[in-house]
Amino acid sequence: MDQKIIILLALFFHISVFTQEYDEESKTDNLDYLLKMSNSSMIQNEMVEALEYAYKAATYSHQLESNYYLSYSYLTIGNIQYKILDYENSKRNMFKTLDYAELSESQEMLPYILQSLGNLYYESDRDYENALMYYKRGLAYARDKVPEKNLLIPLYNIAWTYMDLNRYEEAYPYLIEAEKISQATPDDEKTDFSSNYLLNARKNVHDGNIKKAKEYFDKTYKALITYEKNWIKGMSYFYEYRSQMYEKIGDHENALADQKKFYKNELKVFENARLKSEEISVIRSKLDRYEQELEASIREKELLQNIQRNNITIIYISLLVLLLLIIAVFFYYRSYKSKKLSNEILESKNLQLLEAKTKEEKLSKVKSQFISTITHELRTPLYGIIGISAILSDNKRRSEKDRKLLSSLKFSADYLLDLVNKVLKISKLDSEKSEKTVLTPTPTNLFSLCENIIESFEYQAKQKGNKLSLNFDATIPHQLEIDTLRLSEILINLIGNGNKFTDQGDISLEVEMKQQTENDALVYFEVSDTGIGIPEDQKDIIFEEFTQIGSVYDNKQGTGLGLSIVKNLIHIMGSEIHFDSEKGKGSKFYFTLKFLISNSLSKFASSDCLNALTETLPSARILVAEDNKINQLVTQNLLANINCKSTIVENGIEAVNLVKEQDFDLILMDINMPIMDGMKATQKIRTFNKSIPIIALTAAEIEEVEKACKEVGVTDLLNKPLTKLDLKDAIHRNLRRNQEKADV
Repeated sequence: MDQKIIILLALFFHISVFTQEYDEESKTDNLDYLLKMSNSSMIQNEMVEALEYAYKAATYSHQLESNYYLSYSYLTIGNIQYKILDYENSKRNMFKTLDYAELSESQEMLPYILQSLGNLYYESDRDYENALMYYKRGLAYARDKVPEKNLLIPLYNIAWTYMDLNRYEEAYPYLIEAEKISQATPDDEKTDFSSNYLLNARKNVHDGNIKKAKEYFDKTYKALITYEKNWIKGMSYFYEYRSQMYEKIGDHENALADQKKFYKNELKVFENARLKSEEISVIRSKLDRYEQELEASIREKELLQNIQRNNITIIYISLLVLLLLIIAVFFYYRSYKSKKLSNEILESKNLQLLEAKTKEEKLSKVKSQFISTITHELRTPLYGIIGISAILSDNKRRSEKDRKLLSSLKFSADYLLDLVNKVLKISKLDSEKSEKTVLTPTPTNLFSLCENIIESFEYQAKQKGNKLSLNFDATIPHQLEIDTLRLSEILINLIGNGNKFTDQGDISLEVEMKQQTENDALVYFEVSDTGIGIPEDQKDIIFEEFTQIGSVYDNKQGTGLGLSIVKNLIHIMGSEIHFDSEKGKGSKFYFTLKFLISNSLSKFASSDCLNALTETLPSARILVAEDNKINQLVTQNLLANINCKSTIVENGIEAVNLVKEQDFDLILMDINMPIMDGMKATQKIRTFNKSIPIIALTAAEIEEVEKACKEVGVTDLLNKPLTKLDLKDAIHRNLRRNQEKADV
């Protein structure tokens, strides 16, 4: 989490520093003008114009050989690069600025340069110690060279960084000094209210003065919405630190509320960065071009100076040698410029392509990490909501009104979970586009698969008065090599979509053999409905992410992700989806897939095995390792409903000790627990008990933890939130497998 006070150029690098009176040649007046215009453009966020002025100033400064103006020019360039997040080049130019400033007779620039270097070490490297060193050096120079009110920013930076390092006692002297200066500064001259209030809020939370901390948090919020509306990131800091305060005092409800607001605001920050990505790309492209032009100008100047010195020497030797040398230099220079220009164009193109690729990969990685983290954090509380609402609904003593309310609560939670899963699926499909996706086909009875999917929608269809039908071609081979997970998701999304947009109608799944050879079969799939159909103006966009069919009046909008997922999955399986639709009459989606014909028996459970899951499980003793109190309650009730006895422990150490002392038939092990996590606990148990089934529970994607779980000895994996059927299936499967091993 970035925790940084941004130094606005209008505050800390005041335009007035360029209005000093220097009685130099007319070129210095021109330089003053260029630098003023550059900083004015930067403050107005017109980065392209700011760059043009800054590089012109740098070029003229090199011609004048003025360390003073070179220092100003490179500081301006470095600040522009800082604002567009080009930290590496910004740091390089800031060190150039520092070198020229130290060579210059006037050193009033040093406080601003050192503060900027501190920011760069903080933002780009998270090197807090070096950041503190530069902040303190800048503060020491600033005490003698800038107005007292301009000391606020470096004092805030030092205090903030010490707090980030959890060294509050070292932060307090700087915060106290800043308070004194702030109180002596008129309100109309203050520019950074929120940072002052937020630092004081953090201080009081740390000191345990919660009442005072709340007052400062209130002031922070008012400052952010009144004076600093454009500082979107500032609102994230506010919600983050206030949530930590509520968590510290045990006010979990408000802590959770602020965490939600924090994530919502972070989405704004993320969206704001995404919208600016194209502008930043253009600016960085111009930066590269201006850098090359400036370096070319410097090299050209050096080359001309060398030529002039050589010419003077040659004149004393011979006019003839001078003439020959001039001719040689002319042709050499012409060839050099031509070759150099070609190389620069080629290098520029290659650099642009490389930067674009790197940037795209970085943004994709950040997006995937962000979505994965958010979905993981949402799944855990959803497990509690869904489980408790189901438990309460099963209580027959509750009134019909309570049952309806609980049913609505569970429906909303299920809908949110479905949305979370679809967002994660879209993210994974996006990341798979750039990689070669490996399908995992297994011998499968296609008729049984389709029949089970149709049956799973019977209740939903009945609620809307719809009729479901399956038309299956009997000539399709009994066993096909199918990636059942992907095909099931395709059909579930299409049938679910049809049911969503159909009332009192028909929904049909048709599966037909199109072509068969000795080794493979080409199968045609069609899902049709008699629903509302798709308007003409939306037919071109229905497969785009977050596209919603219908209007706000028909109450049939969904997440807009289902068809996008279907299209991507079918593409991964080597085909394309097509559709026909007429508004008011219904829609038809169809595609073909090629499968290898399998002669082996299916590895999946037969229908007889699946029916066995509906039977009552023999009473089993289950050890549940789970730190979350709500999840403990939900899991314990689910186990009781399937005739299993459970014992609860809150961490891995308790689980290991209890397995040593008592006999259990199976362990449900949460991966993320305090003191000792599920991975380490499993590893410990396997040192003295290698046979007991251990089922790991996780809110993360199974693919992310599967390898690590297998390495430590986990028998099976289940995703949170659990359902009664999932839990019963997993326990039945693992107990049966363990019994078969014992019989052998």
